[in-house]
Amino acid sequence: MMKTITKGDTSAARIAAIGMFDGVHTGHRHLIATLVDNSAATGLSPVVVTFVNHPRDLLRPAEAPRSLTSPEERSRHIADTPVEGIIMLSFDDRLRQMSAFDFLTMLRDDYNVHALVLGFNNHFGHNHPVEKSEYDAIGDRAGVKIIHAPEYRHPSGDKVSSSVIRRLLQNGDITQANLMLGYCYRLSGTVVHGKELGRTIGFPTANILPADPRRLVPANGVYAVRAHLANGEVYPAMVNIGHRPTVDSPDSPESIEAHIIGFDGCIYGQTVELEFLRFLRKEQRFESLDALRHQLAADAQAALTCPN
Repeated sequence: MMKTITKGDTSAARIAAIGMFDGVHTGHRHLIATLVDNSAATGLSPVVVTFVNHPRDLLRPAEAPRSLTSPEERSRHIADTPVEGIIMLSFDDRLRQMSAFDFLTMLRDDYNVHALVLGFNNHFGHNHPVEKSEYDAIGDRAGVKIIHAPEYRHPSGDKVSSSVIRRLLQNGDITQANLMLGYCYRLSGTVVHGKELGRTIGFPTANILPADPRRLVPANGVYAVRAHLANGEVYPAMVNIGHRPTVDSPDSPESIEAHIIGFDGCIYGQTVELEFLRFLRKEQRFESLDALRHQLAADAQAALTCPN
């Protein structure tokens, strides 16, 4: 369990890395590795500073990005690294109005942070300094050493960022998104009642209502997934995201339906977590239920043979 460091906890002198860490992807892990290396060199305890809410939720709500992970999920991912604690801040008007100097002073006085590892192209403070030298000078004034982490790129040479991963997921490119995340993308939700048409053609589905309405849902289509049930059981599954054009009108509400292969039970009201493995095909309209049934059988076989 990751230790949450609260205001006034000065039990250790600390070195911190700051960011949203949405997704805690391979780029974030590179930043954390830089943090841990500098922790060993300085003797300071390594911690992560992140935010409950995205700054754009406050500044430009209409432009706020869909989230890849909840604050709880971010904490769990960060707990898998050598970091010793997490400082979780709420981005509010007080924080928004802080200058870079005041923010560093707050970290030093309230959390005993003496050094800050700054990611490539990362900025903070309402005055929004741009040049590295500006942050260095502000850090000197605040008594917080600024360490600039080098830029990270995926071994493929591609830039890694939460924004890039969001675009990949929105395009249905699960494979590349997972490579950049360093793990398979997950989406949790509650099983709710639907029209139950799948059961009539031999493919019963669990209709998933995402737990967080701001969570990013991958592009419409059919996916091979692993379904993690509330009781800890894990099953292969296939998921359809979209408007079910064969049995519904094109303007019907978007749904997330999972056919859990090998499972036959009642899980209404329970939480299911979908772990996305591979994009199988685009959503399409079939001329008959028999044609749909034939394709679903092929999808199920593809999901069963999808590499873990």
